[in-house]
Amino acid sequence: MQTPSYADIHNRYRDLTNRTVRPTNATGFLENHHVIDIARSLFLSSLMWMALAVIVYTVYSMVAGAR
Repeated sequence: MQTPSYADIHNRYRDLTNRTVRPTNATGFLENHHVIDIARSLFLSSLMWMALAVIVYTVYSMVAGAR
């Protein structure tokens, strides 16, 4: 098996090896970090996990009650 050369790896992962300085025209913290999007995603994920828990508990109760 042949291993890739360093140049090949370097070209493939150029975004990781050639980091550039962030632009200075950023307007604020929330625009750069998207805190609101992350909070919304966490909230929706929590709702989905709660719905799954209720469904699993309901099915478990039905199966356990039938025996």
